[in-house]
Amino acid sequence: MADKIEVIYATQKRQFVHEVELQENDTFRSVIERSGLLKVFPELDPDTMNIGSFGRSRKIDDKPGKFDRVEVYRPVTADPRSVRKK
Repeated sequence: MADKIEVIYATQKRQFVHEVELQENDTFRSVIERSGLLKVFPELDPDTMNIGSFGRSRKIDDKPGKFDRVEVYRPVTADPRSVRKK
């Protein structure tokens, strides 16, 4: 059985969760491209997006491990400290 890795992205109105079969020379970029995320959300740019795995920041050309998952993060639009004060 081949190892699979999840690609996860969410907006306020929609979420994307897709499993991709992990191949030997995969990078986070290749997994994201095969997942179809960029077709569903064409505004995302792999060269500028922030990604991580289990809350830990990663680089787009890093190699994922077989137990990783790809989390694509939205840009922060408000200061969390000021939001909590309200």
